[in-house]
Formats: sequence, C-alpha cells, structure tokens
Amino acid sequence: MKTHTFFKTALVAGLLAISGSSFAVSSTVTTTFTGTVPNTCSMVTGAVGVLALSADGVSMKTSNLGGTAGSFTLTCTGTANMTIAVPNVTGGVNTASYVRTSFLYSPAGTQIASATGGATAISQPSGIYTVGMGVGNGVTPLAPGDYSSSVVTTITPN
Repeated sequence: MKTHTFFKTALVAGLLAISGSSFAVSSTVTTTFTGTVPNTCSMVTGAVGVLALSADGVSMKTSNLGGTAGSFTLTCTGTANMTIAVPNVTGGVNTASYVRTSFLYSPAGTQIASATGGATAISQPSGIYTVGMGVGNGVTPLAPGDYSSSVVTTITPN
C-alpha cells in the first residue's frame, strides 16, 4: 500500500510538473501596414466667360465693362502646376495681328499667371479658378464681327 501511495504521489507530482511547464508564455506581435495615396487631379469646366468691347473699340476683354471671366474647378489630392496658353481667337478680321493675353486667377482672386506666350502657376491647391483674356492692339479698333476665344489650361499633379 505504501508503494501504491508513493506511485500516486509521484504521478500527481509529475502531472503537476508537466502541466506547469506546458503553459505558454504570452507574447505579442505588431503587424505593419503601408499604403500610398497618389496625387491625382481633375478639372471640370465652370462658367463660360464673356468678352466685352472697350469704350474706344480697340480691345475685347473679360475685364472690360460687361465682360466676365470664365472658370473651372480643380480637385487634387495634393497640388498641381497649371499652365495657361495664349488665347485662341477666331472671328473678326486679322485677329492674328492682335496681342492676345490670358490671365489665371486663384480662388482668392489673385492673378497667379498671365500669358502672351504661355505661363505656369506652381503648386496650386484644389479650388475654383477663373480665367480671363483679352485681344486687341490698343490702337486700331477691332473689326466688326463675332469673336470667339478659348484658353487652354493644362494641369500636372505635383
């Protein structure tokens, strides 16, 4: 009987020893995630501008009395460089000989670029931008006729 009690005691002690060492120590791990938000931009045409004849008849501009600038909305996840081109003017007579200038204004109304040969505004944020333009030589009255103009603005995300 003593042997039987000894084996029982030894068996219980062994099981306790085994079960005590079989518990795992807790540990932690950190999983890292990465991602990229690319700088993308889009533009949507807004208001159509109106060219108005100056009082002396020598220019048509969006800034003349009765004229209005056109607009577009820029939406970017970052910023963009915007390049405006010289206005393309059609109509009238000999419009190629007139000075053609385009103007780009920030959402706050500040002129940020003007072009008689192309100009770039650097690192512009999302917003509603206005575009103005003018045509004329400041001396000779514009010929009668219907005039039309377009100014191309190109964006390049930074």
